[in-house]
Amino acid sequence: MTVESQLLPKFAVGRALACALLAAALPVFAIVPSANAASDLCGYFSPDPNDTAGPPIAFFADLSADEESAVTESPGTGRVDFVLDRDTLRLTWKVAFRDLTSEAIGLHIHGPQTPGGEGGILIDLAPNGVRSGIEGETTLNDGLLAYLVQDRMYVNLHTQKYKIGELRGQIRKQRPQC
Repeated sequence: MTVESQLLPKFAVGRALACALLAAALPVFAIVPSANAASDLCGYFSPDPNDTAGPPIAFFADLSADEESAVTESPGTGRVDFVLDRDTLRLTWKVAFRDLTSEAIGLHIHGPQTPGGEGGILIDLAPNGVRSGIEGETTLNDGLLAYLVQDRMYVNLHTQKYKIGELRGQIRKQRPQC
């Protein structure tokens, strides 16, 4: 039995509630017209919890040894950029890291947890091997969507030297760049 199957049924929410959480978790901004006004919605907001017509939502995780819950000494840094499609719940990512103390052996999204806590593996970001520059995608279920918009997930990069994690970063919503 996976961690996901043990935890998600207890925390799963309906799609309408997950969309409401998504809308509530984002700051409200005005729509800024530009030369591409039809496709360029900045800070889209809708009070309708079933509205999936808005633009994709950006998330990120800045990775550092300081975020690890165990003592870790590493000069390494990294970043994972995520994009969530509102309609399909497709989450895509791009990973960049450098200066690790040893070979990377795993890269996962963990959760659910609060900052500083530990969570189980929910999503393998590098099922075919870890290297900087990898990209990937998955489709979230309602439970994973709720964890994402509630800041209950983090990225952990595991290495040969630090098998429980060398770099870690909380996944956070990125403010729209208007």
